[in-house]
Amino acid sequence: MEEGGWWMVFTAVCLASLVGLLEYEGVINLIDDKESSPSELPNTADEMHPLGNECLTTHSVDMHFHPYLTIIIDGDEFPIPENTGIYTQTCPEAMHMTHTHDSSGKIHVENHTFEEVPLEVFFDVWGEHFDETGIFDYRDGTIEMTVDGVVNAEYQNLILADNQNIVITYTSN
Repeated sequence: MEEGGWWMVFTAVCLASLVGLLEYEGVINLIDDKESSPSELPNTADEMHPLGNECLTTHSVDMHFHPYLTIIIDGDEFPIPENTGIYTQTCPEAMHMTHTHDSSGKIHVENHTFEEVPLEVFFDVWGEHFDETGIFDYRDGTIEMTVDGVVNAEYQNLILADNQNIVITYTSN
């Protein structure tokens, strides 16, 4: 091969390597891999439930009760963060109607009026995905929800009630 031919091969190999590196680093997207990217998964928390926008500006409420939430991912209990729904961008000087004070899984449901509050409101306020397709970015396995020990398929639509024991279990395939 002539000297000019080697330079062409060298240039082509360098260009192909550069394109491959840029694809790998995510700078360009020549290979359509959207379905495998967790950040591109549909998320129920992308749009806030209307009740999730309500802020408690006083502690004088007509509705105040406590369901309990446990999340188990592949056999390990997932902690519910303390102060979820308190002093957020939506409610900077207040609390959302669903919030936590500690990491026990006790959800405070409070409002100035009586409302039927679905579990979706808490997950929206938390900014996390939950429905029959999965929880968080876990979507390729099996999800089950029990309420007071009984299997329940209402998922995000479950209406919260006082002293409910909600257990969401996700198992990877």
